[in-house]
Amino acid sequence: MNVDSIIQKVLHLRQVEGLSQRQISQNIGIGRKRVRNILYGHEEEAKSLPGKYIIDEYAHLIAHWYSEYPRLKATQIYSRLQEYGYKGSYPTVARYSRKFRRPKVKAYHTLHFLPGEEAQIDWFFYNDAKLGQVAGFLYVLSYSRYAWGVFYPKTSFEFFLAGHIECFKHIGGLAHRHRYDNIKSVVLKRNPTIEYNARFMDFSRFYGFSIHLCNPYKGNEKGRVERLIRDIRVFLYGSTVTDIGDLNNKLHNWLNERNNKIHRSTGKTPKELLEKERLIALPQNSYLARRIIPAFASKTALVEFETNKYSLPSTCASKAVELIAYPERIEICLNGQRVATHKRSFDKKQIYQNPLHAEKLLKTTPLYKSRRILQLITDMDPSFAQFLSQQDDETKQMAAAQQLFSLLKTHSRNMITSAVRELNAMNCFKIKALRSLLNLPVPKDGQQVWPQNTELLDLKYRTRRLEDYDDNSTSI
Repeated sequence: MNVDSIIQKVLHLRQVEGLSQRQISQNIGIGRKRVRNILYGHEEEAKSLPGKYIIDEYAHLIAHWYSEYPRLKATQIYSRLQEYGYKGSYPTVARYSRKFRRPKVKAYHTLHFLPGEEAQIDWFFYNDAKLGQVAGFLYVLSYSRYAWGVFYPKTSFEFFLAGHIECFKHIGGLAHRHRYDNIKSVVLKRNPTIEYNARFMDFSRFYGFSIHLCNPYKGNEKGRVERLIRDIRVFLYGSTVTDIGDLNNKLHNWLNERNNKIHRSTGKTPKELLEKERLIALPQNSYLARRIIPAFASKTALVEFETNKYSLPSTCASKAVELIAYPERIEICLNGQRVATHKRSFDKKQIYQNPLHAEKLLKTTPLYKSRRILQLITDMDPSFAQFLSQQDDETKQMAAAQQLFSLLKTHSRNMITSAVRELNAMNCFKIKALRSLLNLPVPKDGQQVWPQNTELLDLKYRTRRLEDYDDNSTSI
């Protein structure tokens, strides 16, 4: 459109159609500043506007090149124009040649699979206002389209293995070949040769499946799982959940419903075709979904993992240890021996201590011992803190904490915690009541009773020979 046509178009849209400057700008495709200049001084604007662009002189060349080579890139056109003395910019060439360049049409072959031949696996992320970002693991059998999955707090290696094992158990077997994209849990690098994750190779050898990697940036090669991820995101959009368990329940209910619907490609339900899958049978023993991380215990006998710190016995301070991360717990080992176990936390920058780990250290500092035990027991569980806070004074709090500390040596933490919670619910904060719940004898108060003649306690008896017990001649 030439300059005169632009001016007349602007004036028509303003005076006849009654459009705003913004609407005129959008309609014609020119800037609002230029629209304003035309409306308030179009004669000067017409004089100042160039009647021709630099690239217009090369229009016939560009058209000729694209008629011969329709797939030329804008960078190639720009290089050619420079040989003819073009002084304009590359963005101008890119904009001008856009009408000649056509998007490349992609075509794909339809993939067919035998029963049990392959499964497609992938991660995806879901953001929730309450949970934050959680990771979904999906396992889809390529033949039957049967799918299963589970949400986890993270995508680290132990959760990757746990997702496989969970899906194997649900389906009752596994495919002969697994298709993955290039995630670090499977492949460490591709160039110059493919280097697989050794720990995942051990996992695949244990279950007996082969590994197939997609080509980089070729998500279409695992289209079955990609489409399922899209459908799950649509299903979960706008959902409200209480915790990750509730989220998994929603996912499993939706997957069960989907697996019982007729698939548009096969004409049968995935659950019906699952019976025809020739899957690898599961071994009798299960693989441990874990990750081993070298660590170092601090001088205060703490090991840091994912910004949180976990305690271990004071005798392990300043020593190299191994931290074994499971999906639900962590273990700390020294010289191959397990020295500590903690419930895994997904909070940030928290300290989790077991009071028994500091027992030997407390024995060497008796003046500090009572207050430290009180602090450790109080921080151990909210129910302990509530129970101790209801004691009459600090002395009784330290005494009650000492009793709880002693009970933790002989009873499991879950048992003690459950009993304390029950007492809190009844507004009963007595150690005697706690021992009664645990079926333990209550120590009696008062002095021990001794006879006036203490020699009576010095009992003596005559030992007998073993031959006396071998004499069977005595009649009974």
